[in-house]
Amino acid sequence: MGSRIWEVCKSFENQHFAGSLQLALGAGGRCARLPPMSHRPAGARTRCRAIVTRHASDLGRWELARTRPAESLRPFVREYIGWSEQFGSPLRRRALPDETAALIINFGAPYRLSAAGRLDAAFERTSFITGAYDTFQVVESCGETHGVQVDFTLLGLRLFVGHPLDDLTNQALAPEDVFGGFAQELAGRLYDAASWDARFDLLDRALLARLAAAHAVPPAVCHAWNRILRLRGRAGIGALARETGWSDRHFTAQFRHQFGITPKVFARVLRFAALVRDLRQGSGISLADAALRHGYFDQSHLNRDARRFAGTTPGALARGLTPDDGGFGV
Repeated sequence: MGSRIWEVCKSFENQHFAGSLQLALGAGGRCARLPPMSHRPAGARTRCRAIVTRHASDLGRWELARTRPAESLRPFVREYIGWSEQFGSPLRRRALPDETAALIINFGAPYRLSAAGRLDAAFERTSFITGAYDTFQVVESCGETHGVQVDFTLLGLRLFVGHPLDDLTNQALAPEDVFGGFAQELAGRLYDAASWDARFDLLDRALLARLAAAHAVPPAVCHAWNRILRLRGRAGIGALARETGWSDRHFTAQFRHQFGITPKVFARVLRFAALVRDLRQGSGISLADAALRHGYFDQSHLNRDARRFAGTTPGALARGLTPDDGGFGV
């Protein structure tokens, strides 16, 4: 069913929409239980084995396992990440917004979280799920943590949650508060699994089953989300609104209601995240060249997005990025 949802979304790429048109995904509703371990839903394909990297030094140790999900899930889930880390002193990282929203299932010590660097408003979560972010988040760990992270696209999270995401913006909520028993059963299964690959296979089965019962996303909003991604954040919002047949105001309100972020800010996040990826890869590209490549035509434009999305200057961001997607120091 997941691949069918994506096919329907893509089929609207060059069409105009009537406001009443709905994307039909069946009766909808949540899956009460995970599928049996031996069951692989239709449409799933064997993943590549996870790539595992390890590090140990006087500062601490960590292990990281990464893989992409089953092919039919890839429009909805970008990556699975398994981690285990232990450091002798607290580690504080700045997580930058991008096109994804994360589900963190952690079996270790709780994290201390704060949005936009507001350390005075920090709170603790052991596991959490985020919505769309239009600013950075500070994540502090102390002690040993290990678990699994699922990086959803916003469309995937919208389908997986089963309702619009406007109440999840810049939030990190306990998974059981959003999914109830599904989250608890999933966490238990993941904890008991014998290896990273077994955990990732279990995620494939669980997410495919839940997506098969997903509620509809309005096709016009699905189309706009896809167009912004395909154009890497350079889509004209007014032109997108005209394609839907809605006014600019109604289009923006509907997009924000479904995904928790306006289309204009989502496009800015995509451009900024692409810039960060270029800088992080260490290919030798200069900050000025990377900025020009991703649509920043003057310094004030780049300064504005760096301050909003990273809470710092472009130069400090470039100097502080780490190659392992761990954000950078606070």
